[in-house]
Amino acid sequence: MDSNRFNQILVVDSIPTGEYNTAKRLFEDLETYATAYSPSPAVRYVRVENAAEFFQCVLMSKNDAEGRDIIPMLHIECHGDEDGFQFADGSLADWDELKVPITELNVATGLNLMVAVAACTGGALAKVMRMGDRAPFWGLIGPTRTLTAGELEKVYAALYLTLLSTKAPANAVQAMDQATTPGLFWRTTSQDLFEKVWRSYKSEHCTAAALEMRGRRMMERLRESGVSPLPSMDELMKRFISHEPIAFERYRQTFFMCDLFPEHSNRFPIEYVA
Repeated sequence: MDSNRFNQILVVDSIPTGEYNTAKRLFEDLETYATAYSPSPAVRYVRVENAAEFFQCVLMSKNDAEGRDIIPMLHIECHGDEDGFQFADGSLADWDELKVPITELNVATGLNLMVAVAACTGGALAKVMRMGDRAPFWGLIGPTRTLTAGELEKVYAALYLTLLSTKAPANAVQAMDQATTPGLFWRTTSQDLFEKVWRSYKSEHCTAAALEMRGRRMMERLRESGVSPLPSMDELMKRFISHEPIAFERYRQTFFMCDLFPEHSNRFPIEYVA
């Protein structure tokens, strides 16, 4: 969390009525700590009953970021699994649905959005990311399996309360690690996600078989266009391979929003590796 910025902790509560409400408890503790260790980020609580209200909450945060420079650290309390979220009324939103509004919020924050969730996340979001997408967050924290309310409360209290009392993200992450068993929480950053999506792209689209298939399709298009003389298949393969670093850089620029924020070229200095 050292290289992003935020000035609000936004607790979004969609715990079903009648269950122990860890979101409400967390918010009350954060309010107390934020007052005691002022100046601190603002702490806000929003109750959402369903998927539609959640998307409206994300839109509200996007508007606040664009109009008032309010950069939230988004904490989401609901049920769910690796496919997505289940809200208080039982309505669902999968990662394909969640990706777009959360990404729009991240753009509005200047790629500073930190998301912490109580639902299982694992590597699910990476499955719906495609090369050419923008980064959906700066960082993501979530459990790797279903945890009890007590386990979630202990870990997230350690994270946030240490963050507010020390103002040191590294200390907060250390406190979080000390409050849980190794392997129960999954953390990733936009850099990690980009590298994972790029590896997936390479394994799917840049194998010898995949390149040959692309070559055949291109050869057919060139033939239909009347191009003469036609390049050989070997020449096409060499072109694909030589173009890969260019494609990597184009994807990096888009993912890390360098077209919107030129300083991100230095902020996210990921280099191509063959």
